Amino acid sequence: MSERILHKNLAMLKVSDPHIIEEVRAVLPLDDFVLGQISPTELLIDPQRLRELLQRLDARGLSALVRKL
Repeated sequence: MSERILHKNLAMLKVSDPHIIEEVRAVLPLDDFVLGQISPTELLIDPQRLRELLQRLDARGLSALVRKL
């Protein structure tokens, strides 16, 4: 089964455990980058601010799966 694309030019932050999102929120203003929440472990990220978010995550040594859709 192939993956269905419903939207283009979106970024998704996906983590294995919902507590990781709370840990990220504790060290940076994550909600400033979020357009919406798909599930407890998946957030839609503003694609125009994705680079900034990645830089901030890298600076704090946080690893997350961020994928451009």
